[in-house]
Amino acid sequence: MDRKNIERPKTFDKRAYNDKYQKEHYISIAARVKPDVAERINNYCTDKCISKADFLKLAIDIIEDKR
Repeated sequence: MDRKNIERPKTFDKRAYNDKYQKEHYISIAARVKPDVAERINNYCTDKCISKADFLKLAIDIIEDKR
């Protein structure tokens, strides 16, 4: 019997699952900022050990005075 033509059950495609999950649960935001502003953001995130997404959450909380 030819092994190439054997019908096998479909396996779980982790990459496709992750791609679908990302599209359903997240939105990408991009911004162009001057190098000095980018450096300040990067330094803050590094110093506080937070992601840029967490930085944005913190910033919007402060702006909305919910902190």
